Amino acid sequence: MRNYSLQEEQANRRRELSYIEDYPDMERFHSHPFRRYLDKRNTEYLVRRKTALRQVNDKAAAMDYQAKVLEAFRESVGQLPAGCTNAYVTGTLDFGSYLIDKVCIETMPGIYATGSFYYPKKRGDGGDDKQLPALLLLCGHSNEGKAHVTYVSFCVEAVTSGFCVLTFDPVGQGERRVRGVEEGEGNESSESNSAWLDPVAAHCFLDQKLSLLGEHLGAYMMQDNIAALTYMLARPEVDSARVGVTGNSGGGTMSAYMGAYDDRVKAVAPCCYITELRSMLYRLMAQDAEQCLPGFMERGLDHSDLVTAAAPKPYHIGAAMFDFFPIDGVRDAFIEAKKLYRLLDAEEQLELHVVMKGHGFWKEMREQVLQFFCRTFEVQWNSENGVDYARLPSETELLCLTVDGSGDESALASGSLLDIVRKKVGSLPVMQRSVQNGAEVRERLNGLLQLNTESELKYSPLEPDQNGSIAFESESGMIITGALHRWSAAESGELQRICIAIGGMNEAELARAKNSGYDAVLIVHPRGTGPAALEPGCTFGMFGPELASGYNVRMLGQSLQGLRVTDVLAAIGSLKQTPGFERAEVTLCGQEEHALTALYAAAVLSGGHSIHSLHAAGLLASFRAFAEAEQHKYDAGIIVPGLLLAFDIPDLLQMLQAELSGSIIVESWLDPMKQPAEPPFDL
Repeated sequence: MRNYSLQEEQANRRRELSYIEDYPDMERFHSHPFRRYLDKRNTEYLVRRKTALRQVNDKAAAMDYQAKVLEAFRESVGQLPAGCTNAYVTGTLDFGSYLIDKVCIETMPGIYATGSFYYPKKRGDGGDDKQLPALLLLCGHSNEGKAHVTYVSFCVEAVTSGFCVLTFDPVGQGERRVRGVEEGEGNESSESNSAWLDPVAAHCFLDQKLSLLGEHLGAYMMQDNIAALTYMLARPEVDSARVGVTGNSGGGTMSAYMGAYDDRVKAVAPCCYITELRSMLYRLMAQDAEQCLPGFMERGLDHSDLVTAAAPKPYHIGAAMFDFFPIDGVRDAFIEAKKLYRLLDAEEQLELHVVMKGHGFWKEMREQVLQFFCRTFEVQWNSENGVDYARLPSETELLCLTVDGSGDESALASGSLLDIVRKKVGSLPVMQRSVQNGAEVRERLNGLLQLNTESELKYSPLEPDQNGSIAFESESGMIITGALHRWSAAESGELQRICIAIGGMNEAELARAKNSGYDAVLIVHPRGTGPAALEPGCTFGMFGPELASGYNVRMLGQSLQGLRVTDVLAAIGSLKQTPGFERAEVTLCGQEEHALTALYAAAVLSGGHSIHSLHAAGLLASFRAFAEAEQHKYDAGIIVPGLLLAFDIPDLLQMLQAELSGSIIVESWLDPMKQPAEPPFDL
């Protein structure tokens, strides 16, 4: 039989050492102004929820708290997309004592989740009519999805112990993978220069598109989970009174969600997920799309609340001592959940098991999960289940969209979430730009950017040092840096024309600005960009800093683009307080991602006298095209949730034409791949 001990030992040793080796870098990462700001917000969130939990001291208060948690969690998930109940078995594998049906579950109209349903060939003393306990295994972020060796191992271990098991490929994994662009490739899209995105990248890619439509990937993945559970409960082999859900890592996230969301789940066992959010954010920053629900932290929710929401269901938390999900956070989350379970008279239903390993659904953890379900559903635990790990079902054998493994494509046609996005975008009305009301647009844009219009921060004059460097506070605790270049001829008296260059200018561009008649250029680096960017290694290789910081902000109820617009507004406010600049004509200037920030800031301020002109280069021509594109090369921070439900880039420009007293210049337009694009209309 195959032995995985060497693989486990190497993975665990690397993770164990990381707890020592990461710390010097970690402290340096947290000295960054943007990271300090996020730490401050995350700590304030933690103090608020800890204070609220302190007041929960009897059963009535616990029941009230649980009800509020359930409501807040459902609000964070939001409305689920319309579902389906169709499913098709495309083949059956016979492994002697058990069978595997290869099944395609239509989770949404035209969208199929490819899965594997494991069930014993014989159902014991009850005969073929006996119903068995069943487990829904939700996969973590493996490229192979349902065919990853640890997930296949668990399914075989469970089915040989008397369970039925259903697992399926999450979107972006297994047979549902998403194409992307390889680093260093050319820009033209083709089969040869495309590569499969890894699961995290695929999830974030799709989430960005859905976000423009006011949605998010978590709701779509929850619909997959619910449809899969519905299918499993409809199987004649399954006892609906004995149904559990488990998963590891990203699957741990989804199993915790399902335990809180769906009462048909009777027992829950998330692994390598439950921890305290603030601990995880301090160590790794935020995770990917579906693990960072909009407003989750704003509503006061934490991982332990997902456990509390499931009470009094039997609950097993699986954790690993050397996981990158911090073990101290596991302890705190367990203590919080245990308090609520105790007040709800269900303390004995909650358990925690920690393995001395790193992140992964290793055999010891799988055995603990399986023993938990055996105890819960009164199944005889058999440690000698005789699993042959050298003859596990292979990825090729488990393919659902081929017939009997022959390689012939199934007649079953499956759509994608990108198809859904395109259909939704196509159904949006074309804006009547000529009749857009400026005041209405500004009000709507303020809401979409989630700007804090009630901030008590008072702007102070800019105070450049001898090199022209400046620093100012854009909101409490957030320091923004830049530089002020003031030409010698304009050193005294009032200045007439100022360019605010979002993201910076090189020497040639500064010279061009001077020759164009600007008296000064103020360079501003919005948080997390340019010299103010977070170090790539600050997430220790887990997630990109742009994604991670953006999803942290999303859980806090705002958007990264909105915060960057806030930085620009503060720069303008501070400039107007600086002697000599009070009545200067201000032109906002930006390139590519920064062109969008300039556009939003100009639109927000267009009703007053703060902005005179807009000058953009490399401006994205349309978010409609971005949402429909199979690939893109823009940073995640450009996304404004719900933008396309209100207007697109051309609509904002058309409004600015009527509102600004100065000119609007767009030097060049780009498509989603940052290739030259045709102007959407004439300025």
